[in-house]
Amino acid sequence: MNLKELEKLLEKERQELNQMANQHGLRDNRVLDKSLKLDRILDVYNRAKLGIFRPPLN
Repeated sequence: MNLKELEKLLEKERQELNQMANQHGLRDNRVLDKSLKLDRILDVYNRAKLGIFRPPLN
């Protein structure tokens, strides 16, 4: 996945996270899981941007 694709995915996940947080509250497990997913994608994006390749943790 290239940087542009990761940026699009990040924006999509951010929007979904915001919607979920507004609907369910910040402490809902679904919101927390989505936040963790977004964190993992951000890690991949940052490593890709720096040119560091490590397989993402599942």
